[in-house]
Amino acid sequence: MPNIVPEPGPSTRRRSGSSARRRAAADIAITAIAQGTLRPDDPARDGVRLGLVAFVTLASGIGILALGSVAERAGIEQWLGMGEMLRPIGKTFVTGARMPGAMLRGLYEAGVVQPLFFAAAMALLIPPIAGIVAARPARPGLAPPKPAARIAAGIAAALVVAADVGIVSVTALTRRPTFDDVVLGESAWVDVVRDVAAADTVAAVLAILLAVLVFRMPLDRWARGLVGTISIATAVLVTGAAAASAGTLDFLESSRPVIATDLAGAGLTRLDLARTMDGGIAVLGPIGSIGSGGSGGSGGSVQPAATPHRSVVPNDQGFVVIKSMSITEVLTDRTSAP
Repeated sequence: MPNIVPEPGPSTRRRSGSSARRRAAADIAITAIAQGTLRPDDPARDGVRLGLVAFVTLASGIGILALGSVAERAGIEQWLGMGEMLRPIGKTFVTGARMPGAMLRGLYEAGVVQPLFFAAAMALLIPPIAGIVAARPARPGLAPPKPAARIAAGIAAALVVAADVGIVSVTALTRRPTFDDVVLGESAWVDVVRDVAAADTVAAVLAILLAVLVFRMPLDRWARGLVGTISIATAVLVTGAAAASAGTLDFLESSRPVIATDLAGAGLTRLDLARTMDGGIAVLGPIGSIGSGGSGGSGGSVQPAATPHRSVVPNDQGFVVIKSMSITEVLTDRTSAP
C-alpha cells in the first residue's frame, strides 16, 4: 500500500529543531547546576549581596567622615591656632567629600608651578604600578610559584617595608606651616602650603599602591600578613596627613563671607572663619573699612585699615555679609602689608 503520509515541511522541521535545541540547553543547565558550576536564584545569596552593598556604603560614609574630621582637626585648626572649633557633622562630611578633589588639585597646581616635581612624582609611582600589573599571587589549585619568583617576592617585600618606613619618616619630619608663618603681602607661604599638600598626596598614593602590591605578590601567609599590616598602617597614616594638608589648602583658597556691623562706612570688615565652641565667631581682621564710593553689589571697595589678625567676636552684634573673599586673597594683598 503506498505511503500517503506527507513529508514534513520546512516550518515543521524548524520547529522540531528549535525544540531540540531548547531541550539540549535545559539538559546542559540541569547538568551544570548538578555539578555546582551554576546556582539557581537563592534569596539568601541576594541578602548577602545586599548586605555587602550596605557594608560598602557604610564604610565609605565612615571613611569620608574620618577624612573630614582629620582635615578639620589636624589641618585647619592647627593652621589657625585658635583652639577647637564647632564642627557640625554635616559640614565635616562635606569637608571629607571635598578632600580627594583638594588633594588632586594641590598636586596639579604644584606640578604646573614645578614640572620637575610632577615628573619626580610619576617616577615614584610607576614602579609599584608596574609591579601590581606584573605580580601574580599564589592561588589554591594552581601550580606553586617558582623558587625564583618567591625570592623576587621576598626581596620586593623587604623593599616595600623600607619604603613604608621612609614614607612615614619623611611625612613625620615635614614641617607644616601655620598662621604664624604668614608674611603679609607675599604669596611664598601659600606655595609652601601647596607644596606640602602635594608631597603628602604623592606619599599617600605611593603608600596605597605599595599596600596593594603586597597582596599581589606570591608570599607566604605569615609574610603577607606582616608586610601587609605595615603597608596598610602606613597608608592610613599618610592618607590622614594628606587629608590634613589638603584640608588646610582648601580652607585657605575657599571663598568665605566678609562680614561687617553696618553698611554705612563706619564698621570694619572681617573675614568669617568659623564658629567657636562657646558660640563666638572666629574672624580675621580688620581687613579694611567699607567705602561709599565703590560700585557693584560688593558694597564698596575695601580699604586697608590695620594689619589683619585673628580674634573672636560675639555673635550678637548683627553682622551683615557684604562680599566673599578667601584667606589667601586677604593675606597676600600687598595693601594689607604693614
